[in-house]
Amino acid sequence: MYDSECYAQLSLHRWMLRDGIRNESYRQALIHAVKPGDAVLDMGAGTGVLSIFAAQAGAAEVFAVERTSIAKFATKLIAENGCTDRIKVMQTDLEDANLPRKVDVIVSEWMGGLGVDENMLAPLVMARDRHLAPGGRIVPAAVTAVVAPAFVEEIAYQQNLWRSKPHGIDMSSIAASAADEAYMSQARILAEDLRAKPQAMWTHVAMTTSLQEADSPFVAKLQFVVDNPGIVSALAAWFTADMGDGTTLTNAVGAPDTHWGRMLLPLTAPVEVNEGDVINAEVHCLPSVPGSCEFSWTVQITGQATQSHDTRRVGKVQ
Repeated sequence: MYDSECYAQLSLHRWMLRDGIRNESYRQALIHAVKPGDAVLDMGAGTGVLSIFAAQAGAAEVFAVERTSIAKFATKLIAENGCTDRIKVMQTDLEDANLPRKVDVIVSEWMGGLGVDENMLAPLVMARDRHLAPGGRIVPAAVTAVVAPAFVEEIAYQQNLWRSKPHGIDMSSIAASAADEAYMSQARILAEDLRAKPQAMWTHVAMTTSLQEADSPFVAKLQFVVDNPGIVSALAAWFTADMGDGTTLTNAVGAPDTHWGRMLLPLTAPVEVNEGDVINAEVHCLPSVPGSCEFSWTVQITGQATQSHDTRRVGKVQ
C-alpha cells in the first residue's frame, strides 16, 4: 500500500521497471489487444512504458494520463523512444482528463499486492464508463485475489522477538501493534509453507464490475482445512490477473518473483496446527484515500480463541 505521492518518485518506478515478468506480460498482452490504428488510454501511466508498448503494438494514438510529476520523465522517455507523434502525455487527474475521442483499449497497471489494495479499481471503472468505445478491450481483463494460511518466517521471527523481552525490556505491546499491520513483503514463501490450499477471495472483471462494487469494501469469508501441518503465522495473499491474451500475470506463491511480493496479514502469534484443523478467516479490504486501502481480518483456528486485527488501530494506544 502506497501513498499516491510516492508515484512521483523515480526510485519507485525503477523498482517496477526492473520487474521483467510484469513488463513482458503487459507487452505481450498489448500486442494481442491493440489493433492498427487504435486509440489507447494508459491510466496511471507513470514513466510511460506501457504507452510505448501500445505504440509499438500499432496504436495510432495513446493518451498517457498521469497525475504526478513523473509525467515529465514519461515525456522524456517517450521522446527518446521516438513515440512523441503517437503518445500524448497528460499530467492531470483522471477525472479531469478530456480525451478527444473514445479509446479502443484501456491499459493500466493498477494492482497492489492482492489486486485491489491500492484503491485503483474504482478509477479504472470510471475510465471505462467514460472513455471506452463500444467493443473496446481492457488490459488486464480480470483480477482475482487469493489467500492462504502460511508460515512466514519473517513474521514468526518478529512476533517471537517482541515477546522475548529483548535487552530485558517488555515489548509485548509492539507485538500486539505489529499484528494489526498489513504489508507487502518480498519474504520468500514456498509452496510447502502453505498450511492449506489457497482460495479465491474475489474476482473483478474489468468490463462488468460496477462502480458501486469497485468503491465498496471487499469481503471474503473462507474456511480452510489444514492439509500440511506445521506453524502458521499469517495469511498470505496475492493476485492472478487474466491479461486477455490467454496468459496470466501473478505474484502467487510458487510463481517467479515479481516486484509485488505478497500481501501479509499477520496472526497475533505463531500457532501450531495439525492435519484436519479448521481455520476460519474473514478478510475485509476497505477503500480509503487515493492509492491506499485499510484492512481488517479475523482468524479462528481449531482450539484457539478468535483473533481480530485492524490496520486502523496501528499506532493508536489501546
